Amino acid sequence: MGYVKASSKASLIAGSITGGLLLLSALLIAKDITAGTILAIVVSLLLIGQFGPTLLKKLKVMPNLLVVILGFITVGTLVFSLFR
Repeated sequence: MGYVKASSKASLIAGSITGGLLLLSALLIAKDITAGTILAIVVSLLLIGQFGPTLLKKLKVMPNLLVVILGFITVGTLVFSLFR
């Protein structure tokens, strides 16, 4: 969205990196490797840390609220599965 709205190459690069890391974590989780779960938790927490403060300043649904809500759901689900 940042690239589309403001032609932000930094947003495109950051989105590609985080998306790639989450795809890698999905592959690792599918192979039942615990590092994939940990990687996904770390990336999700980083995304929450990036979009959370902006959400508190500007109550925007896209992308701030969506990323924060999905990030918390993801972290909760992964932590539950990690200790199960």
